[in-house]
Amino acid sequence: MIAIRNFKNVDTDRIFAIADSLLGEKYIIEADLSAGKVFIAEHNDTEEVVGFCIAYVDSNDGKSYVRTVAVDPAFSGQGIGTALVARSVDYLKSLGAKKIMSPLWKHDGVVNSDVVFRRNGFLPVFEIPDYWYADSIAKGYSCPVCGKGCRCKCVMYELNIRESEGNGER
Repeated sequence: MIAIRNFKNVDTDRIFAIADSLLGEKYIIEADLSAGKVFIAEHNDTEEVVGFCIAYVDSNDGKSYVRTVAVDPAFSGQGIGTALVARSVDYLKSLGAKKIMSPLWKHDGVVNSDVVFRRNGFLPVFEIPDYWYADSIAKGYSCPVCGKGCRCKCVMYELNIRESEGNGER
C-alpha cells in the first residue's frame, strides 16, 4: 500500500535520487522543494519514498501548475503518479485555481506521463520546442536523453476547473 502525504525535509535525498535518475541530474534542486507544495508517495510497510509531485502557483502570473511528477520505476503502473497528480489538483483547487497547467516531456513522439494526466482530466493544448533548453543551460542540469542543453519538446497539458468541482470531483 502507498500513502500520499506532505513533504518532510528527510525526504530530500530520496526525491533527488528519483529525480536525477528519471528527469536528469540536478533538474530538481533544493529551491524547487520550497517553491511549491510537494506531495510524497510513501510505501506504508517500509516508509520508503517511492514518488513525488510538485504543485505551485506562479507568483508572476497567478497561474497554477503541476510542475513535476516522478515515480520510482520499481513502483510504476500502480496508479501512484495518478494519485500524486490528483492530490496536487485538489490542493490547487483549494487555493482557487480555475485552470491548471502542466509541462510534459515529449521525446521521439511519446509524451511522458500522458496517461497519468489524462486520468486526472488534463488534455494537451500546445507544444513548445526546446522548452527546457535555456533553463537547463542556466541551471546546469542534464537531460537523460539530450545531456547538457535539453532540446526536448514540451506538451503543455491543461485542466479547466468547472464551478461544480469545489468538492474534489473531476
